[in-house]
Amino acid sequence: MFTGIIENIGKIIVIEEVNNNYLIKVEVTNLSINISNGDSIAVNGACLTVVNVKNNIFSFDLSPETMKLTSFKYLTKDDLVNIEFPLTLNKFISGHITTGHIDTIGVIEKLLKDTDSWFIQIKVDKIYLKYIVHKGSICIDGVSLTINQVDGNMIDLMVIPHTYQNTIIKNYSLGDSVNIEVDYIAKHLEKLKND
Repeated sequence: MFTGIIENIGKIIVIEEVNNNYLIKVEVTNLSINISNGDSIAVNGACLTVVNVKNNIFSFDLSPETMKLTSFKYLTKDDLVNIEFPLTLNKFISGHITTGHIDTIGVIEKLLKDTDSWFIQIKVDKIYLKYIVHKGSICIDGVSLTINQVDGNMIDLMVIPHTYQNTIIKNYSLGDSVNIEVDYIAKHLEKLKND
């Protein structure tokens, strides 16, 4: 379980196919906590299990399903990724509760500076719009953000300077693919409604 508040930026050292699965190695420096094999880390919002740690380089196995559903398929060596460590009982929930289970990929359609903040418009698959509401929460590459507007299958977001400077959002370009986790409470409500 996570909160969508990014704690570090990692760098892709390796991402490769190994025996029909995938291996990703991420370098994360300036760690404030100890991470061991078996621990979970959110990498661009996806909950991954650490399989090896050596010299601040964390290795993760990625299943074909993870590669299919996430933007990891577009990552290459030296790309930067958002890092969040799991929620603990003494950690502020400054964002919103997230699971690290990516629902879909969105595409950056607009990226504009607005005074000191940034306006971002993301195109989302229409089947996920029922979970996306005006002023609701959404997780973009692991970042908890508030939805300012929904227009068709476009969602509008505003990013404050602190979030912009301390996440990979500052590296976004038009056409980039991003991981999206919708509000999991909305998904449960939808299931209850249909049962």
